[in-house]
Amino acid sequence: MALEAIGSVNTVLPGIRPLKVSDTGDNEVSFKDMLLDAINSVNQLQHESDAITEDFIAGRTDSIHDVMIAGTKASLALDFMIEIRNKIVEAYQEIMRMQV
Repeated sequence: MALEAIGSVNTVLPGIRPLKVSDTGDNEVSFKDMLLDAINSVNQLQHESDAITEDFIAGRTDSIHDVMIAGTKASLALDFMIEIRNKIVEAYQEIMRMQV
């Protein structure tokens, strides 16, 4: 059951592709590409939320539900990316504290 919930993260950030490993062990998608795709996806959700909010304010749409859903999706995606950034910074700091 918990694995199903973890799999639903891809619906929040649709730009994230699962990492595929070929038979030779070479990664088809680099970490950099995955991170850039996720950042672009979050940016796209923010722009969509802004556009829907502007449409609502201008009176071009009357669906407050769509406005709230788009805003919540954008907010959750941004929070998720902030947590990923925090974990990357923590990992970097932990590596820098290692003694060789």
